[in-house]
Amino acid sequence: QEMTAFKLTSIAFLLAIAHFFYQSNGFTRYFNYMYRFWVCTPLLVLITFVALHGGGLTRKDRSLLFIALSAGCIGDHVMGIAEEGVVPGAIAFGIGHIAYMLTFAPKTLEISRNFALALLSFTVVTVCVCILPLAKISIIAVILMSVYAFILAASVIYAASQCWHGNSEHPAFSPGLNNRLLGFALFYLSDAVIIEDATLIKVPLANPIIFLTYFSAQYLILRAAIVCEQLKAKRKSS
Repeated sequence: QEMTAFKLTSIAFLLAIAHFFYQSNGFTRYFNYMYRFWVCTPLLVLITFVALHGGGLTRKDRSLLFIALSAGCIGDHVMGIAEEGVVPGAIAFGIGHIAYMLTFAPKTLEISRNFALALLSFTVVTVCVCILPLAKISIIAVILMSVYAFILAASVIYAASQCWHGNSEHPAFSPGLNNRLLGFALFYLSDAVIIEDATLIKVPLANPIIFLTYFSAQYLILRAAIVCEQLKAKRKSS
């Protein structure tokens, strides 16, 4: 029953993305009221599902996922106000990632140290090359965006570590853990394209890549939480 409701939500989510694609003329960024409304509609579908149904999630996880998705929706909205919206957007997304991590990070059994070192090193390079030069404009913006970059990197590291080593509730490479890793990896990719396209090089088809990876990431992270909860319930009942 939970997955049936989520499948219907998935269809509504895809339709919302398709409608936003149409309204934005192919994921073109605008800074007006209607753009800010349509860009939020895909996440509003997921938020409504979490609030009204939950997919069998615990009350704690539903609350945290509601906060995470709502923070993402706020981030989408403020980034549609002006170019400068990326900084308050980063604050909102940072809050969302912390809420996401609270649903699964405490269950980590082992950190993949080599992967963590590699990703953190790449993040340091990205911050130094793409973000630090913005200090001449606003040092506060640099600090906030740098903190967000490392919060996102931590999310990917925790998700990867659990996928490859398992966690306190699921074995390695279980479906929910796979979905979660893919979701956070796509989130990292989306944000990497945003910052590189804005500061370093013009990425071909940047906006379609950014939006498709971003929406996919939000969907997969929510799906991961639902699948993990259902697998846990199935093991308890068997």
